[in-house]
Amino acid sequence: FCMKAFMSPRAWWRGGLAGLVPALLCVAPGCAPQPNKSTTPPPTPSDDPADFVVDTQVTYRHVLGEPRFVVPGAGLPRDTPVTSSNNNVDIIFFEDRLFMAWRTSETHWASSNTLMYIVSSVDGGTTWLREATIDLGADVREPRFLVINSTLFFYWFEAGGNPLAFEPRFFWRMERQASGQWSNKVQGGENAEVPWCMKVRNGVGYMTSYRGMHYQLDGASAIEVFFKKSTDGRTWLPVNPDRPVVYRGGVSEATFEFAENGDLWAVTRNEDGDDTGFGSHVCHAPAADISQWDCGSRSNPERYDSPWMVRHGRDFYLVARRDVGGPFDEGRTDLSFEDQRTAYLVNYWNRPKRSALYRLNTSTRAVEHLVDLPGVGDTSFPSVRRTGPHSFLLANYTSPLDQPDISWIEAQGSPRGTQIYLMTLDFTPQ
Repeated sequence: FCMKAFMSPRAWWRGGLAGLVPALLCVAPGCAPQPNKSTTPPPTPSDDPADFVVDTQVTYRHVLGEPRFVVPGAGLPRDTPVTSSNNNVDIIFFEDRLFMAWRTSETHWASSNTLMYIVSSVDGGTTWLREATIDLGADVREPRFLVINSTLFFYWFEAGGNPLAFEPRFFWRMERQASGQWSNKVQGGENAEVPWCMKVRNGVGYMTSYRGMHYQLDGASAIEVFFKKSTDGRTWLPVNPDRPVVYRGGVSEATFEFAENGDLWAVTRNEDGDDTGFGSHVCHAPAADISQWDCGSRSNPERYDSPWMVRHGRDFYLVARRDVGGPFDEGRTDLSFEDQRTAYLVNYWNRPKRSALYRLNTSTRAVEHLVDLPGVGDTSFPSVRRTGPHSFLLANYTSPLDQPDISWIEAQGSPRGTQIYLMTLDFTPQ
């Protein structure tokens, strides 16, 4: 569940990446952190594309920095011990600090031993201070930060402890009160509602969430995707009370972003399948009614897990998992709907994976692959935050990169686990 937040512009570009670049020079796994030579913390950039001027007459190319692995890492506080599987990561800038949260457990599978840590850094991620530890005696996932009305919120999703079941329980939130001090947790949504993507644009928060029988093997898919709004980060209401559900069928995760003219574009993950097929959609809604999603009559057969959208000028980009050897929808019309669902899931689990950067072609509604990011096996829960008019900081996780052909399901249970890294994404004139 993807969250992006609007903050008052803080002239990030006046200082450039002065506080961040020195920290990103250490790129190899296990590289010892270097002392921060500047006593000035990095300024807080806005995450709203409307706060930046991008010359749309210029053609830009993407430039990727080197990954710097931070979890496990020598810069973490001693009171945040990690286990082998580190995933589901989010980052955000707030009050001149970089915040990070992630899930740590024995494996990717649900476990009652799972913990979630929140840490912050004043030197761009070289060293970290512990902010909070979440230990519910149940699985916890989908960490997301949100800044609205100068308050930092943290949200997460509580599941069960059965590694073989998807058991949504509660959606929680906390508010940061001071350094290392957070409010008590408060339920942030309806029971069994799973929030996915949140953004604050022009002072209003927007959220996609879903509820229903995700991963069922029998019968038609009946998952409902909601589109809600909030002005305080605490109360979420339908964007359009007459149309609270924007999609009903096999879609769970749905990321979105707004165009310059206020239109909404979204990418869905249609894993459970419905009468449009299996895979994904590119959806559009006009500025006059952003709850009126048009997702087309057929799914794209490719599937994009954990999608995160950003906009640079007029261009939309997607960071998500790539299915090596796909597509997800194999077109097996000789099978029943239920048998297609089962076969596609099993085949997907047994294929290798990558993380990738894509561009969204709004004219053809196509998702175009640009380049693979560091990511193999159990990989891809990206968080991308803007650091300037043409620059972003990306956090993601991956299995060890020396096993590029390991299957997704094998990597999820591997004792080698997964690690989290930071890297830069820039757009420069061609």
